[in-house]
Amino acid sequence: MPTILDVAEKAGVSRSTVSRVLTNSGRVDPETKQKVLAAMKELNYQPSQVARNLRRKETNLIAVLIPCISNPFFGSLVQGMEEVAVKKGYHVILCNTGEDPVRQIEYLQMLERKQVDGVILTALRNPLEEVKSYLQHGPIVLASEYVEDNSLPAVVIDNIKAAERVTEHLILKGHKRIGFINGPEHIILCRDRQKGYIQMLENYEIPVSHDLITCSDFTIEGGFACAKQLLVLEEKPSAIFAANDEMAVGVIQAVQEQGLRVPQDVAVVGFDNVQVSKVVQPNLTTIDQPIFQLGVKSMELLMSCLDGDVSEGKRIVLEANLCIREST
Repeated sequence: MPTILDVAEKAGVSRSTVSRVLTNSGRVDPETKQKVLAAMKELNYQPSQVARNLRRKETNLIAVLIPCISNPFFGSLVQGMEEVAVKKGYHVILCNTGEDPVRQIEYLQMLERKQVDGVILTALRNPLEEVKSYLQHGPIVLASEYVEDNSLPAVVIDNIKAAERVTEHLILKGHKRIGFINGPEHIILCRDRQKGYIQMLENYEIPVSHDLITCSDFTIEGGFACAKQLLVLEEKPSAIFAANDEMAVGVIQAVQEQGLRVPQDVAVVGFDNVQVSKVVQPNLTTIDQPIFQLGVKSMELLMSCLDGDVSEGKRIVLEANLCIREST
């Protein structure tokens, strides 16, 4: 492979002159520039992508931080991101934080070290001010979560409205004792889903029973454990709303282990509409999040930030629909 020194020798100029032609920086005599370009063409010289990126202070890499690589929600989300990134000439680096705030900061430091051009956070696990301190090094976009002060651009659904739709669906089916299994309480989308659940109960003047509200970790095992707690209550719930599909699968398992039937004895609803909701028996009623599109829009938003077109705080809200299946 010819080098920049070969081009310089062929054109009869210095290496720095060839560099100025490549980067289109500094003054180069037009006749000298043509000599350099002719030498490059004759030698079939291809500038190093790495070197060019270093000169431009660009990497064409985007870091996507996810809290749990085994959660199917994030697979579809990242697919949407990659579709946009590849078309724009970027590559995605997938970073699994394992819900560890220390690891999340270590990945954010890649932005500071100029190892990536931007970051998409799918879960905020550090103090907001700490995360915002990295904005001076490049754009950060939130996907599926948001911050209340709108200081970070975000792409989300309306989790309050979605949870209201689930709860109203169950109420209209005649349920008044509706259990709710939430995700971790420190996550804003979990707080929103619980808020929607409570608001709809109050709208129908159904007392909120706090013994029917519990929380877990978004896993099948967590949903199973929480459902077992609810099913031993003196007044059992006639329906259980789980804040994601994996926990809802655990709920179905717990109900069936008790010798009860879904939905005849206990109706079950999930959230997300990932693949497992379509194959579990009975098929799961759930909120159909536009997961792939959340990924697409969040990457488009980051690309706009890289182009300088987006001010802080832009929030895109996508529509989510209730998908009614056999479990209710």
